[in-house]
Amino acid sequence: MNRREFLEAAAIVVGGTIVARTQPVERRLYVTNASGISVYDIDGNHAFVRRIEIADSGDYKGIAASPQLGRLYVTSHRRDELICLDLATDAIVWRKNVGAYADSHWVTPDGRRLYVPLRGETDWRVLDAADGSELARIETERGRRYDVDPIADIGPHNTWINKAGTRAYLEVLTVPYIYVADVASNRVVGKIGPFGKGLRPFAVSDDDRYLYANVDGLLGFEIADVAAGKVIHRVEARTPPERLAQIPDPPKAKPHSTPSHGLNLRPDQKEVWMVDGVYGYVYVFDVTTLPPRQMASIPLFANPAERPHPGWLTFGIDGRYAYPDGGVAIDTVSKTVAARIPTSEKLIEIDFRAGKAVAAGHR
Repeated sequence: MNRREFLEAAAIVVGGTIVARTQPVERRLYVTNASGISVYDIDGNHAFVRRIEIADSGDYKGIAASPQLGRLYVTSHRRDELICLDLATDAIVWRKNVGAYADSHWVTPDGRRLYVPLRGETDWRVLDAADGSELARIETERGRRYDVDPIADIGPHNTWINKAGTRAYLEVLTVPYIYVADVASNRVVGKIGPFGKGLRPFAVSDDDRYLYANVDGLLGFEIADVAAGKVIHRVEARTPPERLAQIPDPPKAKPHSTPSHGLNLRPDQKEVWMVDGVYGYVYVFDVTTLPPRQMASIPLFANPAERPHPGWLTFGIDGRYAYPDGGVAIDTVSKTVAARIPTSEKLIEIDFRAGKAVAAGHR
């Protein structure tokens, strides 16, 4: 092996910069707080690293990153902005209004485009991740207000782009379908459903075979066959009876107006994890066979008097840790709380090597 071959084997290129593979990877958890972002060291027992202040921002609705560009993106409802940060310096690169009520967005796997739902409108904006300029619009619809447990601003809400970067899955509040858009043309090519009611957080398997979704009014989730475009299973979770005894009169007002608003598919594709926003649990389901089997119930509270109301669940990149909005990091092997940190609904893992971002997770 000559010197050039050795250097190529020992290095990777990130954003045009050569980064030595021998440099250790630093795994960081970026968690939005009231007015910025708190950063934690994942491999250092989730110790606090630093705080990134973002002036005149807050009420964050989404977070995503492009390691290829070295950029982090948050949507802030305080001034209705999409804000772009430099991952190397924490500095704001640009901030702009891209439409009414920018919500939970996604970056394409190549790191070049942003898909941003506008809850106050009827479409997703496809943006250049470098400067935020508009490239296309994907038209969908607005939902209809529920008579019971109503939801405000019932428009485009959550986004998922498949691992291949070819399909965007789009959810509109109270609408019992998922829109499917072709990323190459930015046109809607189909719908999946109907589900039992409007959808909330959802996840799609890496092979685009199954879609798992929280559904309004359900402590559980439904499963759709993506190719067939229809729901094939409805799964109801079971709250431990001892927790029901501890809270015999739960509050009538539910976080996010539904029992479960938080679901994700573990990166190994074998388990679906979901939150119980009323009783403060995370439930784990084996999805290697159908129908799924509930295999674990993980309490988020340190003592029964506490009432955490988790409203989201995210995994780290390798799936070792799960992060519900409930103040904990969960070891996914032992199914126990590994650390207690102030998590939020908007957090992702970003990995660095020699100060350069090399990988990013997703909500």
